Amino acid sequence: MVNTTSQRKSESPPSRVKVPFLLDLVTVSNPDQIRQIEASGDVDRLHAYPTKDLPLWVRLYFRSTKFYDQARDLWFCPFEPTFEPSYVARRTYLEEKTAEGYSQSDVQRVAHLLKTNAADDVLANEMVQIVNKRFFGTPVPAGIVEAAKHTVQELTEAVVPPQYEKGVQSQTKIMNYCEHALPKDVHVLDIGHNIGEVVQSTVGSLKVLYQNLERPIEDIFTEYAPTTQTPRIAVRSSTFDGLLDSPITPGETVIIFKIAEAAAETKNIWFTFGTGTSERACVFKDFFMSFMQDLQQALRDE
Repeated sequence: MVNTTSQRKSESPPSRVKVPFLLDLVTVSNPDQIRQIEASGDVDRLHAYPTKDLPLWVRLYFRSTKFYDQARDLWFCPFEPTFEPSYVARRTYLEEKTAEGYSQSDVQRVAHLLKTNAADDVLANEMVQIVNKRFFGTPVPAGIVEAAKHTVQELTEAVVPPQYEKGVQSQTKIMNYCEHALPKDVHVLDIGHNIGEVVQSTVGSLKVLYQNLERPIEDIFTEYAPTTQTPRIAVRSSTFDGLLDSPITPGETVIIFKIAEAAAETKNIWFTFGTGTSERACVFKDFFMSFMQDLQQALRDE
């Protein structure tokens, strides 16, 4: 009989960086460990705590990203705990709008841009319109698409003052546009995030697809997942059955799941769009996979 506890301890443990009174960060890339921690009930989405109670570094970092709007104290829907009263309605709205799909002419336009080696900015603008025009009813202005390039994506960018300030300014510009242009009952951060996600992730995915026309779509996007990681925060003291040498601290320890690494290792598409299961997977999963499948076929046919 295999001793599962001993087996887990023989695996490389999650990495942890602790700086007293400043930072407690756990990073997990092992797929089994990600599933174990996620299922433990000891962690939750960042906004399980009021923003004012989150670690200072979290508040400072995320204000420069597409996931948080400091001026309105709004967080992106997947960063909300399920007990957040607005969560279900917001997710349902995104699901309904995403289900509107896309046209084959959309696919053909993107295929033509790839075939003619169009600039990244041109590809970004085209995809932003395909994905986000449904929310606004009119095209998203070029200046907003440009701003979406500059929100911060990694902690290493946030420690560079010019990049950090550019990220904050860009996020502010996008949120002000969304507040003005969207229907009053629509969550501006959810839609503003989608603009940034298309610009910063989807354009790269288009190019990866073009370089891999003969590979299955799931194979491509588990090896090259568009989203690299997702955060959680401790809500209970735990070592996750001995994975850590000392317990996490509720409200202080942040856990980063390196989901792209897990997707590449397991070839499990649910890591590309979540944490290894279908529960609360990315709303845009089916749209993304279907569009890429049709685009791959269009590129093969030309």
